[in-house]
Amino acid sequence: MSGALATADSGIEPVRVAVESRDLISAAGVTHLLNSSPRVRVVQDRSAAQVLLALVNELCAQQAARLRACGSSRIVVIAARVHDLTPSIAAQAGLPVPLRRADVNAERLVKLLVGGQAVQERSPVLNDRDLQLLRLLADGATIAEVAARLFCSERTVKYALHQLLERFGLRNRVHAVAWALRSGLL
Repeated sequence: MSGALATADSGIEPVRVAVESRDLISAAGVTHLLNSSPRVRVVQDRSAAQVLLALVNELCAQQAARLRACGSSRIVVIAARVHDLTPSIAAQAGLPVPLRRADVNAERLVKLLVGGQAVQERSPVLNDRDLQLLRLLADGATIAEVAARLFCSERTVKYALHQLLERFGLRNRVHAVAWALRSGLL
């Protein structure tokens, strides 16, 4: 039995979602992705939507305030770039922490929209190796010292650090350590 028939037969009404983005290509892509799920129905009229899905490059205070003022009961934000101030900007506007676009796949997005799961802070994405790396850097270790302590090459440490910086939109290792401290990870 197909997913569409299963949804229709079970009497479960799909969640109505309005997609908002200044980037028409991104909006079209996400709309196409959501239309492939029987659990979600994309609507044009924001007032008919149960969830507003906002696609932004980087959430600023003005965008956050505008999204909150739109009157939607549930708002999900996906941002191309998420930096260390993004959770604070979102919280001040009463919005959930935005998801990083690179971290979102079709399944996760549909689950979020249908299930209303809270968007988690970024810290659960860190693995033990990331935390070890950040702790050693916070202690003032050089790349060579980190490599010796973690029993790997300097190149592996640099790659892991690069991945960490990219994943969280951090600028350098000092920024990474400061972010980890402020986030309560260290």
